[in-house]
Amino acid sequence: MKKKADPWYYVLNRGAAQLVPLDLAYRVAEPIADVFHSAWRSKREVAEANYARMSGRDASDPVVQRMSRQCFREFGRYVVELLHVQGWGQDTVAERLSIEGEEHFAKAEAAGKGVIFVSAHMGSAEVAAAIAVRRGYRITSVAEELRPRLLWDWVRTCRAKMGVTLLPVRRSGISLLRALRKKEMVAFVIDAGVDRGGGVSVKFFGRETVFPDGPARLARLSGAPLVFGMAVRQPGGRFVASVAAPLYADRKLSADEDVRRLTQKMAKTFEGYVRRYPEQWYVFRQVWPEELPPGR
Repeated sequence: MKKKADPWYYVLNRGAAQLVPLDLAYRVAEPIADVFHSAWRSKREVAEANYARMSGRDASDPVVQRMSRQCFREFGRYVVELLHVQGWGQDTVAERLSIEGEEHFAKAEAAGKGVIFVSAHMGSAEVAAAIAVRRGYRITSVAEELRPRLLWDWVRTCRAKMGVTLLPVRRSGISLLRALRKKEMVAFVIDAGVDRGGGVSVKFFGRETVFPDGPARLARLSGAPLVFGMAVRQPGGRFVASVAAPLYADRKLSADEDVRRLTQKMAKTFEGYVRRYPEQWYVFRQVWPEELPPGR
């Protein structure tokens, strides 16, 4: 059977990635990110509000303003990486990436239930995915469909080439369970923002908010361990990935109590990464509500 040709936009992307050095692409992206920071007022104000709450400062504080601008620049670098990783081979990944805690994957794999990998809108998702791909995983992840359609098709193609299947956020539960039963990996992000709705109440930077409960509920249903990790960028086009120890559901607890416990532990782990690399957290969604509804 004849192999289906790659889409033209992916061929163009891969060719350009092999021609343009990563550091040059970063330099080109920075002034573009500064323009977006100045022009995209709604996202800038959300970032400033989140950084203000995180740091205990006023949104007009110069420190918060500087963090907001740098956040846009770091997101520009992330977009560059989304493009550039398509031209990398496994040797390039190994050369640029160091991993802290990779042994935790082996502990999670020993359960024989698949792995639920949880990360956040932070650092480089493409490089984080490369860790799992290097270990031979097939990954199923959920994502919100992007517009325009060409952008969504491009992102899905790029992820598919890395062994990542993207599913819509809603009505994907059965597919995720099937992937885990095949001892594959499923992936989530935990900082979806309070506007998404649903989830479980947790403390994050000392304030109450809501994080998605999907990863923890899937762990209860499947018996698969939860592994939190991410990759952040370092100087010189290098990256360091950190993988936390696996978390397991506790059947002695009620479902709601266990889901809250697991989600709180992941929120605490995530908080530690944000404290170390605050500008690499893409805080363009409202993270803390002004006031939680009664009983949430």
